[in-house]
Order: sequence, then C-alpha cells, then structure tokens
Amino acid sequence: MPRLTTILTLLLGASTTVHGQTSPPPPSNTPTPLVTCLNSVSIPYSIFSSDTWQSDISPWQLRIRPTPSAVIRPTTYAQIAAALSCASRTSTKVACRNGGHSYGSYGIGGNDGALVIYMDAFQNMTFDAATGLLTYGGGSIVGDVATWAWENHGVHFPHVRANRVGLAGSSIGGGFGSTSRFLGTPMDNLVSVEYMLLNGTIVTASRTKNPDLFFVAQGAGSSYGILLSFTTKTWKPVYQQVTNFTISVGNVDIETGVNALLAVQEFALSGACPDELSLRWSLTAPPYTGSGFFYGDPAAFRSAIEPLMQSLPAETSLTTAVADFWTMENIATPSISSKIDTFPPRNFYLQALVLRTDQPFTYESAFALYNATTLAFNRTDMTKFGFIDLWGGVSRDLKDGETSMAHANSLFLIRWEGRLAAGLTTFPSDGIPYLRGQMRVFEDQLRRERVPLRGFVNYRDTELTLAEWSSRLYGGNWERMRRIKRVYDPKGIFTANAQSVPV
Repeated sequence: MPRLTTILTLLLGASTTVHGQTSPPPPSNTPTPLVTCLNSVSIPYSIFSSDTWQSDISPWQLRIRPTPSAVIRPTTYAQIAAALSCASRTSTKVACRNGGHSYGSYGIGGNDGALVIYMDAFQNMTFDAATGLLTYGGGSIVGDVATWAWENHGVHFPHVRANRVGLAGSSIGGGFGSTSRFLGTPMDNLVSVEYMLLNGTIVTASRTKNPDLFFVAQGAGSSYGILLSFTTKTWKPVYQQVTNFTISVGNVDIETGVNALLAVQEFALSGACPDELSLRWSLTAPPYTGSGFFYGDPAAFRSAIEPLMQSLPAETSLTTAVADFWTMENIATPSISSKIDTFPPRNFYLQALVLRTDQPFTYESAFALYNATTLAFNRTDMTKFGFIDLWGGVSRDLKDGETSMAHANSLFLIRWEGRLAAGLTTFPSDGIPYLRGQMRVFEDQLRRERVPLRGFVNYRDTELTLAEWSSRLYGGNWERMRRIKRVYDPKGIFTANAQSVPV
C-alpha cells in the first residue's frame, strides 16, 4: 500500500471504542455507534428520524430499496476521511452515491446498513488544452461534463447514453456509448483516477503509478476506496457533421429476422464495417430494426453501409439524417444538457450478456435469443425492453488482463429487461423467474456451443451468485482482484452490496 500522508489526523483520538453496526438503525432515539462517532467528528448526517430521510434513501431502481444506517453529504475531503474512520471503527460498510442510477441500488448500499456518502459536492471540471485531458470530480454527472467539455473546449469523451447518470459509476463499469466502437469505452479512456483509501490517504492511480489500483478501478473501483476524481482522454470530431440512420427489415418472420442479425454480424466480422459506425439492433422485435450513427465522412456513409444493405432482404428500408455533432449528441443522449433526468426511477429486472468476435452468434443461438425472449413475452404486468449493441471496433486491441473487467474482442452487448407496467407498484413475484427462464434458453444454447457466459458491469444482473458474476464480469482477473482487495480493504468496508469484491 502506498505510504502517503493522510488527509487528516484521525479525529477520534482516544475516544471510547465503538462496536460494530451493520443492520438498519433501530426505531428509537438511542444513537447508534456510527451516529455517536459521526457526532464526535461534527459531520452532519441524516438517519431514519430525519426530515430528509425518505428522499435521501429513495432509490432509482424501485425494485430494490435498501435501508442505510446513515447518509452524509460531505463538502470536503476531510469530512470523507473522518466518515471513513467512523465506518472502520464501527465496522459499517460504505457506499458512494454519484448519479444514483445503479441497477442494483448500490449507490445506497444495495443491502441494508451501509453508511451512504453522497458525492454531489465534488463535481469540479478542468481541461488541459495541451494534453487534451479532462478531469472531473467523483460526483460529476454525464450530461453536465459532456456539455461543459463541448461548449467550452469543443471536445468529446465516450459516455453512456443517459443525461443524469453519474460519471464515476459509468466510467468504471464499461459505460458503452455511441462512440465506443472507435474511441473505446469510458473505462478504456481513463488516464488516471484519484482514490481516498480507507485510512484517509489520497492516492493517484494510473498505468505507471499504483497500477494495481488503476487495474481494479477499471471495472470494480468502488470496492477499493472512494473515487474522488477521474482524468480521461478526449476527442475532437474529424468531421463536423454526423449521419444518423435507421434500418428496418420490418415485421418479418423469425427466420428472416435471425438472418438479418447474422448479416449485421458478418458485416462487422468481415472488416467492411468502419469503426466509426455505431449500431443498436432492437431486441423487442418485431419489427426487426436497428439505428445508429456514422462519425466518418457523411459523403462516405452510403458506400460504408452498402455491404450490409446488400445482405439484408430487398424490402429493407434505410432512412438517414445529417446534422452537426452536438445535435446528434442530443439524439444519442436525449436532452443531454438538461438538468431533468430523461430516465426517471423505474421498477425492473435486467440481464445482459456479451459475445466475442471468436465466439459470435450462430443461427441456433440467435434463434434461441429471439424466440425465447421478445417473441415469447406474453405479460401484461410488465413491458419488455431489449437491444443488441454492436461492439467490436477498437476492442480488438485490448487484452483481458489490462483492466479488471474482462472485455477484449467484444462483439455484441445484449440486454434484456422486464419493466413493471404503468399503474402498478410492486414487481410481480414471478417476474424474475419468468425473465430468467427466457434468457436461460439462450444461455443453454451458448453452453451447448461451449461459449463462456460473459456480462457487463454497468448492467448488473442482481440474481447471479458470486461464482456466476465474478466469472462473467472479471474472468481470469478475479484472483488478482481478491489479492488487491486484501491489501487495500482488509476489513471489507467497501463491500456494501452483494456484488462488491469480497475480502
């Protein structure tokens, strides 16, 4: 572990020893050990009796509603360090809330009993014109930083396609976006991260400085410390105009739909598909459609897409529109500059899988996916949602061991989701088994083809076992991650949710 000066001398001195508290606070006015400790270091907090409690612990994922032990909103690093000291002394797990859009409600702990640290106060942004590097605070929001970077410096960085999502979580969890095929994911573009470790020490991690911490940051950083800031590479558009396009095969039979998906795959694998072309293929067929963006020369779009169009049915339609880069950013990430969340809280269950270039779809696996999910969906208490993002591109240049999230040679990112129908308040008791049963048909076909199941960190399947999620997300990197965990968080304080890296 780096030997650096901590941000402050521990504020607790020789105070009375405080005992562990990991369950929700009891419904009484007796201060818990954690609250006693927070009082002793003068950190304002919210607990179950506070007026703001219900809003403080309100989740974005309405299906999962953990109850923290306390919530704090620090404004200085010293307050964070003091809070970590209290958490350590009381054996209280810690969770950081950035944008709050975790699919497992991990920002408010995921499980009951966490000390939740809101990072809203840490949204500073700086840009170095000489290097093209952008630095943003650990509480920053996608739309705010993307808008600031573009309007003030004319630069872009890869990001997720949701305006009010936290940049910390989406940067360390994959964060696949519309420019990721040719620029890489947000995670791949990180140059360094700044952590606060459990003992209050602030360290910078990069490929050359504290490389173990940088390695785990790219896929699992919240399991090792508080992520205070990030520095990322940026990009200036080569072409000021971007082409938006939609392909529609129509309301065809499953065989035609499957063959259309395989045509997209062949287009990607043949080398004919430019990296600058993004494509999201719908999984809620019929109709069988896809849409995307072309960031290359607009004059070259027709010739770039022609090999794919030639392999699709003759009745397939192609519509296009051309506009400036920022206009297209507002299509890819709706209302990107708005302070109003385009994706408000919802109640849902999600599953995701990633296929690689060396083990792509077969006709049988693509058929199983469509037939068992969208075509079999027959619920009235849920609505269906799903897509198949074309990945590929520069992921060909990665190696699994370079980042903790193993994602080299990724070809498709598949997402299938059931959302609670409008007017209902409780997710159906059989909803998760139903949705898992649909996806299991596809998974079983992949197993028959000896294709390892791989996942995506930002799209957490909350029902997976430890063995399942660790293998799907991290593959051969898992044991190295566990060793690093034992060095930097031996007490398991940054292990609040069920998919935190355990000690």
